[in-house]
Amino acid sequence: MVDKPIRRLFWWLLLGTKGGPTRLLILILLKTGARNANRIATSLRLNYKTVQHHLEVLLENGFVEAEGQRYDVKYRLAPMVRENMDVLDSIVEEALSSKQAKASVAWGRSG
Repeated sequence: MVDKPIRRLFWWLLLGTKGGPTRLLILILLKTGARNANRIATSLRLNYKTVQHHLEVLLENGFVEAEGQRYDVKYRLAPMVRENMDVLDSIVEEALSSKQAKASVAWGRSG
């Protein structure tokens, strides 16, 4: 069974705030391995400063770890996220199903 406070934290940070979807994309990308902020920005086609901001939020909340100095800082998933990958996956599922539901409603109204 999933620890409810952990699920609430994941949900709040990744779906319950304006920048949550961007943070969710960053975490999904980091599931494949450590990257620096520039590579994350390039991969997600986001502004570098935007990525830096979201990485700081993720760092402050214990979702990512930083390794290296100055221009060689690489970010990776923190142990809390790796240990609760099922929670992250369920948040991704929830986000996708929510988007599909909204698209279905919008599609129904347009016809």
